Amino acid sequence: MSNRKVLVMSVGGSPEPLIHSIDNIKPKLVYFIHSKKTLSVVDEINKNTKHKYDYLTKQVDNHESIEDAFEKSKEVLFELNKKGWDEITIDFTGGTKPMTAGLVLASTGDKYIDSYNYSYVGSKMSENAEVRNKDGVGIVISGHEQIKPQKDPYDTYAVLEFNRGKNFFNHYQFEAAIQNFKEAEAKLDDGELKDLAKFYIKLVNFYQKWDKFNDRIEIYNEKLDKIESFKLPSYFYKEIIQKCPNELLSNDFDNSEEFINQLNNNLEFLRLKIQNNQKEAMKYYLPDLLNNAHRKIEEGFFDDAVARLYRAIELIAQVSLNSHDLIDVEKFKNHKVFHINRKQFKTQTKFDPEIPKMIQNWNIKEYEDRDKTFKVPKDKSYKILEAFGEDLAKKYFADERLKNAVNKRNDSILAHGLNPMNKKDAEDLYNRVLYYSKFFWVDIEKYMKMAEFPKFK
Repeated sequence: MSNRKVLVMSVGGSPEPLIHSIDNIKPKLVYFIHSKKTLSVVDEINKNTKHKYDYLTKQVDNHESIEDAFEKSKEVLFELNKKGWDEITIDFTGGTKPMTAGLVLASTGDKYIDSYNYSYVGSKMSENAEVRNKDGVGIVISGHEQIKPQKDPYDTYAVLEFNRGKNFFNHYQFEAAIQNFKEAEAKLDDGELKDLAKFYIKLVNFYQKWDKFNDRIEIYNEKLDKIESFKLPSYFYKEIIQKCPNELLSNDFDNSEEFINQLNNNLEFLRLKIQNNQKEAMKYYLPDLLNNAHRKIEEGFFDDAVARLYRAIELIAQVSLNSHDLIDVEKFKNHKVFHINRKQFKTQTKFDPEIPKMIQNWNIKEYEDRDKTFKVPKDKSYKILEAFGEDLAKKYFADERLKNAVNKRNDSILAHGLNPMNKKDAEDLYNRVLYYSKFFWVDIEKYMKMAEFPKFK
C-alpha cells in the first residue's frame, strides 16, 4: 500500500519537536508553514530527520497575524486537496501562537475533506526529571518528546453537522436538515449531544410533515414493529413539547427561549386547526396556507408560492361560505373537501329563490343529480357570497389588481402557460390575498404569527 500520509506543520524556532513528529508519523510529504525567520529551521529539520520524505513550504509574511496564517494555511490545504491528498495530519506544535491558531482554524469549519488528524508534540510524563526548560513551563527538552494525538473538536462535537442541520431547517430544507442531524448522531459519543441530535431529527421530521399539509404523522414503533398514526397536536405535545431538552437547547443556540415559546404557540395553533369541532376548525387552514405560501417565497419557489396563493383565494370563499352554514361538515371531516350541503343550502336560500335559480344555470352535475352535497368552483363561490350580500365578494369582482395577478398565475408554468413567476409577482399576489384574508378575518395575522415555524438563531 502506497504511503498517502501528509504532515502539515507550523514552524517555530525549535526543530527538535518537529523532527520527532516527522520520524514518528513517517509521512510521504511534509508541508512546512514558516515565517521568514524560521525558513532556516526548515533546513535544519530536513537535515536531521531519519525518515525520508518530500516537502513543500509556504511562508507566512506576518508571523504575528492570525489572518495571514489562516489565509496561507487555507492555500496549503486547498492545494493538497486539489492534488488528491486525503490522509492529512495537522501538527501545531511549532510557530507563534497566531501561526498555530491560524493553521488550526483553517483546518476546521467547512473543510476540504471529512476530517483531519491532529498532532501535538508534548513531553513524556516524569516525576523524577525536568522535561521542559524554564522550570517546567518552557519548551520540551530534547529526548523527552512525546506525540500526543488530538481530536478535532468539530468532529467530536459534530459542530458542522449541527450548524448545517439548523441552517437547513431555517431555510425549510427538511430532508437535508434530517440528514445532517443523523450524521451528527452517528459520530457523537457524548450521550447528551446524541440525545440532542435525536430530538432535532424528531423535530425536523414533524415540521416536514406539517409543511406538506399533513394533519397526521406516521411513526414506526420499533418495540411493536408497526407504524402508528397520530394527530399532529397529540404527537407534538407528547414527543416534542414534553420531551424538549430545554437546558441542552439553551446551551446550543442563542434564542432558545424564543424558540421554545414558538413551539408552544405552534401547539396552540395546531389544537385549533385540528380539533373535533370541524365547523370551527375550517378557518384555521387559511392562516396555515398563507404561511406555507410565504415560506415558498422565502425559499425562492415563486411558482409554488403562487399556486398556494391561488388556492388561498378559493379557500377564503369556502370558509366564508362556511360562516353562512353552507359547507357539509361530514364531507370536510372525512375527505377534507369543501362541498355545499344541499339541505343547508335550501334552508339558507328559502327567502331568496334567485340564488337556487343561479345555481341551476351553472349545470353543476351533483346539483342536478340531487346529490346530498355539491361543489362549486372559485368564482362561483364568490357569486354565491355576492348573492348573500357579502362585501368581500363585491370587492373581489371589482379588483383589477387581483385579476391581473391571477392572470399572471394562469399564464405560469404550473397553471396553463409556460411563464415562470418572479419574486415581485409572488409578493404582489401574497399581499393582495392577505388583504382579502384580513377583510374576511380581522385577526388572521395573529394566528399566522402563532403558526410560524420557529428558527434557530
